[in-house]
Formats: sequence, structure tokens, C-alpha cells
Amino acid sequence: MTSDRIVAAAQVLLSAIFIGGYFAMLGAFMAGYVKVPLEYKDAFTAILGVLTAGVGTILSFWYARSRPSP
Repeated sequence: MTSDRIVAAAQVLLSAIFIGGYFAMLGAFMAGYVKVPLEYKDAFTAILGVLTAGVGTILSFWYARSRPSP
């Protein structure tokens, strides 16, 4: 494998882990499997916002038109 292929594989793997984990966590909260204590509500909202921004950043990376084609 060339180094470009290794980098591409790592990018795909890390993106899939992050997106999968984000939606698993979001689903667990929405289904009621995880309860957030009221005193941590603000911290949870901040963390959820940061993770949601990360999803947007990952999607913009993969759908950017300025990337060179392989």
C-alpha cells in the first residue's frame, strides 16, 4: 500500500468511527437509555453542539468540490 492509500484508509476509518459513534450516542439519548442529570444539562448541550459541528466538518471534507480527484 502506498502512503496515499494508507492516509485515505485512515480518513475513511476515522470518519466512520466518529459519525457512527455520534449517531449511536444521539440515539441512546433520544431513546432514553442514557439520562443526563439536570446539573450537567449545560455541559451536555455544549458537548452535543461541538460533536454536531464535527459531523458538519467531516461531511464538508468528504463533499468538498476542491479536492483533487484520485
